[in-house]
Formats: sequence, structure tokens, C-alpha cells
Amino acid sequence: MVLNQILILTVILIFFRIFFWPRSKRRVLFILSLVAIFWFQTPSTIRHLSFWLPTILLGISVLAWRIIFSKGFSKEDYRTFILIFGLPIIFFLIRLTGITGINFISGSPQLFSLLLVQSLIVILLIVSIRFAFIKNIFPGFLLILLFVLLISLKSQALAEQLSSILRRLSGQSTSMASSFDISWVGFSYFAFRLIHMLVDRKRINNTGTSLMDFVTFLVFFPAFTAGPIDRYEYFSAELNRSEEKDLNSDFLEGITRIFTGLFQKFILADSLALIALNSNSATTINKPTWLWINLYAYAFRIFFDFSGYTQIAIGIARIAGVNLPENFKRPYLSKNITLFWNSWHITLTQWFRTYYFNPVTRFIRSNYKKVTPVLIIFFSQISTMVLIGLWHGISWNFVIWGFWNGLGLFIHNRWSEKIKPKLSFLKDKPLIFPYTLVSVFFTFHYVVLGWVWFAMPTVNESLTILGKLF
Repeated sequence: MVLNQILILTVILIFFRIFFWPRSKRRVLFILSLVAIFWFQTPSTIRHLSFWLPTILLGISVLAWRIIFSKGFSKEDYRTFILIFGLPIIFFLIRLTGITGINFISGSPQLFSLLLVQSLIVILLIVSIRFAFIKNIFPGFLLILLFVLLISLKSQALAEQLSSILRRLSGQSTSMASSFDISWVGFSYFAFRLIHMLVDRKRINNTGTSLMDFVTFLVFFPAFTAGPIDRYEYFSAELNRSEEKDLNSDFLEGITRIFTGLFQKFILADSLALIALNSNSATTINKPTWLWINLYAYAFRIFFDFSGYTQIAIGIARIAGVNLPENFKRPYLSKNITLFWNSWHITLTQWFRTYYFNPVTRFIRSNYKKVTPVLIIFFSQISTMVLIGLWHGISWNFVIWGFWNGLGLFIHNRWSEKIKPKLSFLKDKPLIFPYTLVSVFFTFHYVVLGWVWFAMPTVNESLTILGKLF
């Protein structure tokens, strides 16, 4: 979200919250979320792509809902379905009026192409309803599709190939194909929410969730672009809360959060970006002192940037009467790296713990009983952090960054298990403060050195920076 989007959406929510809440809460948040995913999508040099990407998200959402929740369409679901598939056509009709300056409307495709894609999605929906075997294989197919798309978008080489294919289909020159052509805003968070729903579908199947609530959860506009990643059962409870919360309290907390986030993102983070470590500035700096200053600036820039967006998301949602989970809790003051990862991007860490770390650990313990617990912990922690690294981008630098943090978690695990119990005297009052200070200092610098792999584009450049730092 950019500044004008934050301002406009906040004003709209305040208006509806004062005059139309709670009876119109679900409908307003649903409609705003539908419009927002088109509005947030960045323009692409590939013809009409910025319009097709959010349209495809909505099509996937409808198909997934019908597969996960098999109780059939209610009257509300039919109205929701018509609105979802009618919205792109409405944008096309608005384009015919000659309105300019609105990217997602001016970028809409021809009506024939639009209706063709809409018809294809409807056919898939009908087939999924009529044939039981389709219903059984669709969740697996959809999971594979989401992972393939994630890998394609996170890999520069694959994204460039995909750009070339899409350019050819749209009749454009492939010589200009670039990975930057495909920027699918919000897809990572959308995919993780949908994977959560698909994996847990047996547990939540009987809840009878409406199509409106399901789609709102997947594309909820405050958290669509940068999280946090909520769980459906908690989000649904907030969305369908019958009693109205304290309006003044929500507005005060929401506006405070928004201004805090704006200050963190647009003042602190953007100011630190001027001196933060990057591949261009790093080559011109040879003195270790200045390089450390650049690295510290990068560490706090990435924190304030991400934390600022999270604060804004939580604040906007709070104005709408929805509580989103916290995502940061003073991570740079953590006494060890385990506490750091329990305080940094909390919802992402919890997602990987729930859907990868815990299942893998249980699987190995159940099927490979000869593997020692130490090796299981080592493999699970390293592989989890490597996957989190690859989630940010598929490159060797992100793999090494993940290994670096996974190794730190494993070392702390061994420290807590074997050595720390023998140093219980450090908890005595005269020693506890210096012990905490030293712990925070070493944890902070271990994390900061890991950011070198995050900031630099190649392994050689990262190694050069680390050499200069010392």
C-alpha cells in the first residue's frame, strides 16, 4: 500500500464504521478487499497482466471454496459469486467511459477475452461440483499449482521465462522479457493462507463458511500485501463478531498504529535506506567502520520497513473492528536467536512451524527411529530456515542466509540443553544484567551478520563484505 491508498481506505472505513457497522461489516470489507487487490497490483509491461493476476486469484478462491466447503450455494453465496465474476466486467464497462488515471480499469482486457476466462472458471466450478473424483484430486492439484507458482515467481530465471511466454501470447516482443515484468502483489500471503485452508480442510469442513467470508480472509486488504498471516478460525470469529466493540477505543488504537507505521516506514526506513548497505554502495566503501554503519542501517531499515507495514495493516483492521495478530515484538532486544525468531515476522515463523517443522519432526521420529534426536533437530531447524530463505527468493544467498539462521538455532538448542544448566549462577542478581546485555549483544550481531547474505545479490559480494567488515 502506498500513502494515498492508506489514507483513502482509512477514511472509507471510518465513515462506514460510524454509520453502518456492524450490519454491513462483512459486505463492506468484502467489497473493499475485491477492489483493493486490483488497485494494489503494480502495472506490468505485459499487456493486461496487471488485470489478469487479481482476476485469477479470485477464480482460484471460488474454486477452492467449493472444494473445501461442500454444503452447496446459499442465496448469499450466489450473490457473492455474481459480484466476484461481475466486478471485472464492471471495470471493463467503466473503461469504455474514457476514465483515465486508474491503472486497474485502464488495463482491463477486451470483453471477449474476459468472458472467455470467466467462462472457463465457471466450467471448472461446475465440473468440480458434478464429479466427485475431481473433488478428491483438486486439493492436491491446487497445492501443487500454488507451489509451482511460488517457485516460478521467486526464481529470477523462471520468472523471466514466464514473462517471455506471456509476452508471446499477448503478441509482444520477447526480447524485452524480464523477471520484473511479473510482480504478483500479495500472492505469497494469499498462497500461504490458502495452503493453510487446504491442509486443514478436514478440520474446518463442517463450519459451513460462506463464500464471502472465505474470499475476504484470503484477500483481506489490510494484510494482503505484507501480512500478518492470520488463521481462518480467528479471522472468522473477528469478522462475524455479533457485538460491536468500543468505537472510540478501536479508532484510537487504529489511528495510533497507522501513524506509528507511517513514521516507521516513510520516515525511519526510507531515511535509513539512504545509507543502508546495498550492492552499489558496498563496492565504494573500504573502511570497516563505515561498512558496519551501513550494515546497522540496513538491519534497522528492514525492521522499520516491515514493522511499519504491519503496524499500518493492524491499525486499518482495528478501525474495521478486526484484530490481526502481532508480527513483531522488539526482536532486536532478544536474548537468543530462538527468542528472536519468536519475535520477528511471528506469523510466518508460526506458519512454517505448524506446516513444516512439526510434521517433518514427527515423521522422522515415527519412521526413522534410529536417527538421534540431535540429528532430527539439526535437520528440521536447518531445512525450515532454508525454506524461509527461499520464500524470500530462490538464490544461493537466501539458502546461505537460511542455513546461517538455522545453524544459530541449532547451536542455541545445544547450548540450552547441555551448557546453560551448568551456568545457573549467571541468574544471580549481580550477574543477570551483564549476562542479559552480553546475550542481546551477541544475538543482535549474529542476526545482523546474517543480513549481509540478505542484502547482497551474490555469494562473492557477500563474502567480500564480510571480509571488509573484519
